[in-house]
Amino acid sequence: MAIEVYRGMFIDLDCLARTVLSVVPQAKRVLEIGCGDGAMAAALRRVRPDVELVGLDPGTPEPGRMFVGDRAGVTFRGISTAQLLAEEPAPFDLVVLCDVLHHVAESEREQVLREAAQLTAAGGTVAVKEWEHRGGPGTAVAYCADRYVSGDATVRFMPRGELDGMLAGALPGWEVTCEAWIPPRRANRLVTLRRLD
Repeated sequence: MAIEVYRGMFIDLDCLARTVLSVVPQAKRVLEIGCGDGAMAAALRRVRPDVELVGLDPGTPEPGRMFVGDRAGVTFRGISTAQLLAEEPAPFDLVVLCDVLHHVAESEREQVLREAAQLTAAGGTVAVKEWEHRGGPGTAVAYCADRYVSGDATVRFMPRGELDGMLAGALPGWEVTCEAWIPPRRANRLVTLRRLD
């Protein structure tokens, strides 16, 4: 499929899913914030077909529309994290944000992370994968892809220090359990943080 080939030029979602789930092998309930077409959700289920997975994306008309795999135990919803919190769901062992924050209005990014934290179980993990602003042609190509293919005029990648500061501010006291680079691009930075309380 053309979209998979195109996406594969920027990120290996199967590698990302394997890496995230290796950090949290005991995860039973997984929430993906900003699930889009369902590609990351499908990668997570390929690695762990037994996880219960909920995908949220208020900005996508049909969240999960391209999900391929067994849909038993998988739910996609077009609501925000704030709306899900209002429903008082059971907490999640793992909350994943894959290339989401750079699409969120800058004034709301920390709030999205705080809401992700509130949805995470004690001892659970939040996994944030973002394209790190490193300058150069790679960042320019990724920016053009996100800006013009997605149509999102608010895209802005963060440099390492800015993302680290945001994570520390929104998730105080959480422990970084993994930092990794996801192929094929060195700018694909994954940070996982574990809730200590």
